[in-house]
Amino acid sequence: MNQTMAKQNPNRSAKLFVRFSIFLAVGLCVLTGSAQVQNRTEMEQAIRLFNEGNFADAITLGKTVVEKLGKFSTQEEWPILIAKSQMAIGEYSEALNTIDKALEQFPSSIRVRWLGEEVCRFNNDVGRSMKLTLEIGELAARSSWRFRDAPNQIVLGKYFLKQKADAKEVLDSFFYPVRDRNPRDPEVFRAIGELALEKHDYGLAAENFARVVELRPEDTNALSRLAESYLPSNSEKANEAIKKALAIDAKHVDSLLIVVDQQISSENYSAAKLALDEVLTVNPKHPDGWAYRAVIAHLENEPGNEGKFRGLALQDWSGNPRVDHLIGRELSQKYRFKESETYQRRSLIYDKDYLPAKMQLAHDLLRLGQDLEGWKLADEVFDADEYSTAAHNLVTLRDQISGFRTFERDGFVVRMDANEAEIYGERVLDLLSRAKKALCAKYDSKLETPIFVEIFPRQSDFAIRTFGMPGGAGFLGVCFGRLITMNSPAAQGARLTSWESVLWHEFCHVVTLQKTKNKMPRWLSEGISVYEEKLADPAWGESLSLQYSKMMLGDDLTPVSQLSGAFLRPASPLHLQFAYFESSLVVEYLVQEFGIESVLKVLEDLSYGTPINDSLRRHAAPVDFIDKKFAEFAKTRAEAFAPRGNWDEVDAPPGASAADLAKWNAAHPNNLAGLLAEAKQCLTEENWTTAVASLEKVIRLSPEAKPAYPMLAKAYREMGQSEKEFKTLETLAELEADSVELFTRLLEITSLNGDWEKNKRFARRLLALNPLLSAPHRYLSIAAEKTDDEQALIESLGVLVKMDPLDAADVNFRLALVLHRTKRLALAKRHAIMALEHAPRYRDAHALLLKIVQEQAQSENRAEPDSPSRPKKESP
Repeated sequence: MNQTMAKQNPNRSAKLFVRFSIFLAVGLCVLTGSAQVQNRTEMEQAIRLFNEGNFADAITLGKTVVEKLGKFSTQEEWPILIAKSQMAIGEYSEALNTIDKALEQFPSSIRVRWLGEEVCRFNNDVGRSMKLTLEIGELAARSSWRFRDAPNQIVLGKYFLKQKADAKEVLDSFFYPVRDRNPRDPEVFRAIGELALEKHDYGLAAENFARVVELRPEDTNALSRLAESYLPSNSEKANEAIKKALAIDAKHVDSLLIVVDQQISSENYSAAKLALDEVLTVNPKHPDGWAYRAVIAHLENEPGNEGKFRGLALQDWSGNPRVDHLIGRELSQKYRFKESETYQRRSLIYDKDYLPAKMQLAHDLLRLGQDLEGWKLADEVFDADEYSTAAHNLVTLRDQISGFRTFERDGFVVRMDANEAEIYGERVLDLLSRAKKALCAKYDSKLETPIFVEIFPRQSDFAIRTFGMPGGAGFLGVCFGRLITMNSPAAQGARLTSWESVLWHEFCHVVTLQKTKNKMPRWLSEGISVYEEKLADPAWGESLSLQYSKMMLGDDLTPVSQLSGAFLRPASPLHLQFAYFESSLVVEYLVQEFGIESVLKVLEDLSYGTPINDSLRRHAAPVDFIDKKFAEFAKTRAEAFAPRGNWDEVDAPPGASAADLAKWNAAHPNNLAGLLAEAKQCLTEENWTTAVASLEKVIRLSPEAKPAYPMLAKAYREMGQSEKEFKTLETLAELEADSVELFTRLLEITSLNGDWEKNKRFARRLLALNPLLSAPHRYLSIAAEKTDDEQALIESLGVLVKMDPLDAADVNFRLALVLHRTKRLALAKRHAIMALEHAPRYRDAHALLLKIVQEQAQSENRAEPDSPSRPKKESP
């Protein structure tokens, strides 16, 4: 029995051993608090020097104290601090010498051994590193009474985590008891925070690092870890923590590396190099510093330097799995998933159990469409670490999407919720085929197929599939090159965006990313996609607005050379949307000034690794020239939004009446914001005539001022001017694609007026926004009947029967009728029977069913007895 269990779970025996060892190590421990240091003032001074980055001074002070204390000292904290300072500046061999001397003086120290384990690795002595780790376990098992104080209990907790002990058991057996007995010891909160950060529990990590900073405000390492904890959810707090750390130590390495990461994400490689110069000034051997240099070399198409810098990152610990993992992770964030796959596999050669690399490889493979191995790796990570939130999320998602329906056509593999697939799955494939035909020809792109499209009915599932964790609420869709993930209308909440526009946008990314081999800057990728949205449908994408015009005329326009950075840390959600709009405007400018052919040549250059600025200089103009001329182009476009408009900020008092606003507008003629505010207040006061006058003036000043149209239509409706209401809404429909209320009202009006062709058009516009609503399908079915559009009638009724309608008998009967008229007898018979199942006394359905059965019998009688023909399978 025990052998069978061990066979089923090979980690079980090891885990039981670790659990027993924990019991021995904890014993009947009564924690005594942190070790008391006699000369506390000197230690506090040394810690301050360390936190300020004055490592040489910390080493000098430490050596002075060690010499003064002599060989009978019991204060192991000093050699530990000296060795940490030496490691911080790349003096790895000196750190090893310090550890050797400390072990001679403190032969039973597990704290010195724990630091020594890392020091030995950075001296390329992995064998001794493993030996020191084993000795910690042996000492803890043999003399657990020695290690009952807080610092040693923390080390034992870390040791057992390294032995793959259960994270919760370590927290409960070591870290939490230490915390409860030593609530002012920053090291235990640091240990809990590090564990939480490793498990991607960012909330718990932030809570504990904040406590460290509260206890020790000058702790730069805690501040940088606090920044890491905030980065996924609150960039403002993260940047605040980094600023505090750099104010204490302007060359704090971990904080500078976070800055480097952000600069690389912004494609500001020159600034990233400057920050890395600072890092390598502090520690010329820092592996992360050289790994980031290798990343930049790759992105700048310098393969020789990439290899050189990678070698320097591995110079002191040749088997360091983090180096290749970090390089690959950064490339994956640039959508270089194939390159990341290569680096993660290298990392796993050095350490086959290195979970960060294994988890990143799982994500990369899933984004490359290699699902079988990707899901297998996610399972392996979860089996090895059940507290990994990233692995848990991914494995849970796999179970969720196992029920998705998969269908294929024209090089696409679409996966979506089975119920939603029944309703609009074919529309998804139709749109993808249209987009492929239009965009591949335009951009001369030959796609690597299949292209995978996954549509999620829950935003949390979309986020986990896309980002590896919940969040990303502002994202509607993401493209990885051969994989598109997107939210279905069901996942978008109350404020909808046309799913058709999102899918067109993301497929455009497929075309351009594949053409450039994923080597294009963010602004150009997003700019082309939004630009193509607008060409496909002027109501799609980001349009010039009053707010955008004011931003362009103000200080919010970002130079083209810095535009990718506008996506990384936008000041607000509005600024993020503005970055999309501005990027599309840059593409429009480039096409207008230099032609689409120049854009195609730039994309071709990018595929060979040519830097964007070099390619623009070759096929368009130097980037400085483009920065200047685009700013002029954007300003001209903004001014054209309302050439006679006044742009003053409205400064009317809160609660101002329509009359107050009218006075303000009289003093500021042609101010669009003021006129809109006055009209809105007039609607509140039910002063329809004055509202109409203000709104009509806004539209005369700027026909693209979308906010004016819904208010004007409301005023007309309240005044009983239905024709003017309709014309106003119809004009708005040419500018707007994302309003359920707009298209619902247009359907109501065109239905009442019997304008069935327009009714069909608006029904389809609403289906492009939310096909999960039954209303547009109903309107479309009625309009199709009125216009003898049998194909549209079959499609709309075919969807309605799957939406469990209240009038299921009538819907099935109507579908049976049109199927009968189009000679699809088998399906007609099926839906006639379904109508009778819902309403057994439905006489018209009985009559139709009888007629169908008779016609089927006649058809069979006409067939030759030896005819091999069979009725064809039919589908609505």
